[in-house]
Amino acid sequence: MEHSHPVVLRKPPWLKVKLPTGEGYSTTLRVARERQLHTVCEDAMCPNIAECWGRKTATFMILGDICTRGCRFCSVKKGKPQPVDTD
Repeated sequence: MEHSHPVVLRKPPWLKVKLPTGEGYSTTLRVARERQLHTVCEDAMCPNIAECWGRKTATFMILGDICTRGCRFCSVKKGKPQPVDTD
């Protein structure tokens, strides 16, 4: 009894996600970490993060990591933000 192996089909190029690499991506990541910034890009698990950060572009949440909007498609924490820390 012979077993046939399933045919593995390659994904089309437009369906593949590029891994986050390169100087622009590394610089954006470093700046966000050093300054303890919350980015919509990361919190929303954006599939385009490599493309934007590669161009040194990011969207920041300036008052913390909680959003009041509650969009159903987004992974950012939803709720009522804490009062602003003035220190």
